[in-house]
Amino acid sequence: MLVRCILVLAALRCAVAAACEDAKVNWVWSGAMTSSSLRFRVSATLPLSCDPDLVQLYDQEEIKYNGSKQSMGASTWLLDFNAKDISTGPLQYQVRYGADQVLEAPTGTISLPPAPGTSTSFEIAFSSCADQDSDPKVFETIAKHKPLFFLHMGDLHYDNLEVNDVRAFRHAYESMFASPAGRAMLAMNLPMAYMWDDHDYGPDNSDGTAPGREASLRAYREYVPHYPLQDRPGAVAPEDLSIQQAFTIGRVRFVVTDLRSQRTPNTDPDVPTKTVLGPRQKAWFKRELLAASAPGANIGLIVWVNTMPWIDDERKWGYFTHEQKEITGFIAEHKLNTEVPIVIASGDAHMLAVDDGSIKGGPYSHGAIPGSGHFGLLAFDDDGERICVRYSGRNLHDEELIAYDTCRPVPREAYHPPPIIVRQATRAWRKFYSRALTKWLRATWMETVALLGLFVAVVGALLRRNWMHRAPKRD
Repeated sequence: MLVRCILVLAALRCAVAAACEDAKVNWVWSGAMTSSSLRFRVSATLPLSCDPDLVQLYDQEEIKYNGSKQSMGASTWLLDFNAKDISTGPLQYQVRYGADQVLEAPTGTISLPPAPGTSTSFEIAFSSCADQDSDPKVFETIAKHKPLFFLHMGDLHYDNLEVNDVRAFRHAYESMFASPAGRAMLAMNLPMAYMWDDHDYGPDNSDGTAPGREASLRAYREYVPHYPLQDRPGAVAPEDLSIQQAFTIGRVRFVVTDLRSQRTPNTDPDVPTKTVLGPRQKAWFKRELLAASAPGANIGLIVWVNTMPWIDDERKWGYFTHEQKEITGFIAEHKLNTEVPIVIASGDAHMLAVDDGSIKGGPYSHGAIPGSGHFGLLAFDDDGERICVRYSGRNLHDEELIAYDTCRPVPREAYHPPPIIVRQATRAWRKFYSRALTKWLRATWMETVALLGLFVAVVGALLRRNWMHRAPKRD
């Protein structure tokens, strides 16, 4: 009888596997890349007849990786695959249902770097405010450069959520990657290192008081293929769950900070306790700088991924002058940024810019070019003694608009921004225009008809009023 039951169960499992013709992968998001591992988050739509345990990841050597799974709705599943002990070099993968049914098979390869501490030259692409309304062409242009990975510095979407409902944040990720821009972003087949900013963490200019703080922190952990976080065992309080992370490629240490979830509101008085990083993250950040700069660390360069401008913007770090001075004082006290240089990569500015630090407090020493459809390339050239960094700011047509080389700097004209009131008025107009355009593009047919009807009514009223004023008076 036991044997018969086992055979029946086995037959039922085979029937389940065979009955999954409608299974599909919605998207695959890779990240947390090291010299021997890569993490994949996979969103899949599986009918009730399908078994999510049978969704598996295979590499080109037919090595199978099983993942953890989480139900996100009636038919949507989120799977987390940690591919480990991968050989350095090109990687191809497939997502399959069972051993034979291929659900996703990218045609390109992913290149893994050599072991940390190895002198190696590489290039990365980076951007921010690359969201569902971005032109997909910009990602096609980035992919042509074949960077090692893509660094996204926030505002992955502009949903500006103000609810403590994790379902809303999950939907924001799903809808982003269902959009043409989101599909193009993932179609680059590049591992991503991603840190949020205000619009994808919460509402505009959001901070630690955001209504959806806990839900946002939870959804990030669920959806993003992130590097190891600094969570303490058993931690549940949002103050202990910031999402800072660090990783090493060759001899370059990337330190990625969370500037939103622990942040004091911008409008609070600028006193010494006012903070962007929060006490725990700030202590971690200082330890990271010291460790990477220590003799024997075999690090030649630190890249601080600081998702908002350090200079020349009264809305960003300009609200936190005490913490800025604390950080610069710490760097000076410990003689950092000398043997091991520190480069800051920032976003949330809708422009390309370069500053070499020669003008204290800004403006940008080598100019700034505002606009959208831009991205940056950072090329790291390591000869074993020093690491030269070349920055290239480009548009979606792949035209270089601005450049800087740390080993061969060329003087440029500094960027002098307009007065604050002009900047505020310009930002207000751009924000209104962007939101109005986004609303129009996302309008349902009923909303479109209603808007057109309102427009016709207003125009008709104006024409009628004009006609009545022009009509000759009768005696």
